[in-house]
Amino acid sequence: MLRDKIHAIMNEVNDIVAEREELIECIIIALLTRKDLFALGDTGQAKTYAIDEVRKRITGAEPFVYLMSKQTDEEALFGRIDLSTLIPGNADKSILEKDSHYQALLSELQDLNPDNTDDRKILIAKLDTHTKTLYALHGNRPRLITTKKIPECHICFLDEIFKCNDGVLNSLLMVLNERRYTNEGETIKIPTISFFSASNEIPDFDNPEEKILRPLYVFLVK
Repeated sequence: MLRDKIHAIMNEVNDIVAEREELIECIIIALLTRKDLFALGDTGQAKTYAIDEVRKRITGAEPFVYLMSKQTDEEALFGRIDLSTLIPGNADKSILEKDSHYQALLSELQDLNPDNTDDRKILIAKLDTHTKTLYALHGNRPRLITTKKIPECHICFLDEIFKCNDGVLNSLLMVLNERRYTNEGETIKIPTISFFSASNEIPDFDNPEEKILRPLYVFLVK
């Protein structure tokens, strides 16, 4: 069944992208083996189009597509810090949602007869004390808002990847190599199956401004 689905996708994309059978096959192989793929070629060779057409046919996989530029920053790719989690005495509500004792106390309070005011006061006091304890232990830890960004994507396509600036280069290399991203001491595992990237040209490593891209180039073509 999987083989039939793969062949159907390849046939569909080959019907609309002329003379790119080898590229389309490589895209499929990358997805099946959880590897990354870099496509290099002149403008007008349908690199981006072929990758995007295959990606759109993979159902259930969250995509992330971005055209890189010198202005691209980490927030555009990986998300931003939720500043409210840095306010003293504040913390991410997910701390309470994940704590079994807090949830048990809350459930007990919700099931309690409203007329039982004495027990309600006791439970409310316990909840308040436990909440303060949790926030004291876990509060002021930064939380990343990663909705629709790389930390939540399964198939990522970064077009014109060599246009990235040195500000995001190290983070991007860590994500590609180790499938993890660290910001403000918080490390997130990246669920991405395959990273796809494309470029029309190779950086000029004799140019001091582009020399910094060599590690990225070495990783992509290895």
